[in-house]
Amino acid sequence: MKRHTACRTLPIALAFVLLIGTGPAGAADLGGDCCADLEERIAELEATTARKGNRKVKLTLSGYVAQELTWWDDGGERNIYFNGLGPTQATHIKFNGSAEIAPGWTAGYTLRIQNLADNPFGRSGTAAMNQNDDNFSQGLNLQMSYWYLQSASLGTLSVGKQAPAAKSVAMFTDKSGTQVIDNYTFLDGFPQFIIRSGGDLAPATLTWGQLAYCYSQNVPLGGDCDGLVMNAVRYDTPVFAGFSASASWGEDDDWQLAARYAGEMSGFKILFGVGYSESADENLTVPVASLVKKDSHYFQAGGYAEHISSGLFVHGAYGHEDNSGTLLAGGVTPADGEHWYVKAGIRQKWTPLGATIIYGDYGQYLDQMGPAALALGVTSSEIDLVGGGIVQELDAASMSIWLKYREQSADISGGPAIGSLDDFRAVSAGALINF
Repeated sequence: MKRHTACRTLPIALAFVLLIGTGPAGAADLGGDCCADLEERIAELEATTARKGNRKVKLTLSGYVAQELTWWDDGGERNIYFNGLGPTQATHIKFNGSAEIAPGWTAGYTLRIQNLADNPFGRSGTAAMNQNDDNFSQGLNLQMSYWYLQSASLGTLSVGKQAPAAKSVAMFTDKSGTQVIDNYTFLDGFPQFIIRSGGDLAPATLTWGQLAYCYSQNVPLGGDCDGLVMNAVRYDTPVFAGFSASASWGEDDDWQLAARYAGEMSGFKILFGVGYSESADENLTVPVASLVKKDSHYFQAGGYAEHISSGLFVHGAYGHEDNSGTLLAGGVTPADGEHWYVKAGIRQKWTPLGATIIYGDYGQYLDQMGPAALALGVTSSEIDLVGGGIVQELDAASMSIWLKYREQSADISGGPAIGSLDDFRAVSAGALINF
């Protein structure tokens, strides 16, 4: 009999505890909305119970929002555009889930969704952000979706849409705090802008990206030529004394190998990365109509050194793409492309707000002629890039704000008789906030 009485009084006691738990503020709100509040609490409890089967999987949400306002001058027109930072480094949200299987073993997954509105990179000359169009939007994009198994002693196996082994291995060595903001790719460099000659927009197919073209992925990427996300199987070793290695195979067919080092020695922060890839499929990303056969090999290396006490740093990256196995329409084999890039500056916390980074950079893109440039008869090309900027980190908001300058000049041999090419200049002010 006493047991039955206890069972009947338990719900009353629990309800009393819930009311006491609201405290004075909750008591002051009692009235017409009390039942609605109680129903909301019950719904919350039911939702928690419904998720109980997934309690072992830990979910973490992260990402950032980043946008720029860019003033540009192409030698014939000046304007101001609002733009993002291009694919792979655009505004995004990332979902990471993980669960421990056994001591030392973890299973997990990653979903990354990008906002590709106001994308300055574009993918074609007919639908892109250029002098004739201030907007190019691909909306929301599921950039990554993969699962993984990780062993503390054996490494990590990942399967799905992800970054292949050597993606950005040279570029990601840059730990100055400016890598996302400014690097040697054309992700936010407006590659679809037409290069003017004497102020004229002719021929319209001679764009900046056509002199910074990567055949490994068939895009005007400039540097990091085989660096786009793809469906792949990837293996990463554990880190041993700062060293690690990666290997991947992606559709169809893209093989990549990479090695990395990160550590400190003699008062310096040191990072190094090297990668090699072979890409033999013409439809990895966006098909190119003039591409008959693709067999491109890409080598890249990069490094970073920072004197920890002074904050002085230098970052360098190099890439070479062998296109001797690639064939375009008309029996044309594109030239081997090459590029190099250096960035140097100082990173110091001069104010309580956070670190201030001041930097300058310079790069060259040699003989990276795309299909449209070759069709115009261009036999060799060179782009020189010079720039720099200042970045202020705001630690309290996990935020960075910046002002940067970029100037590009180009020279070509062969091609249309259009005289010297006009320079392109851009000044960008932007901000990035992490969450």
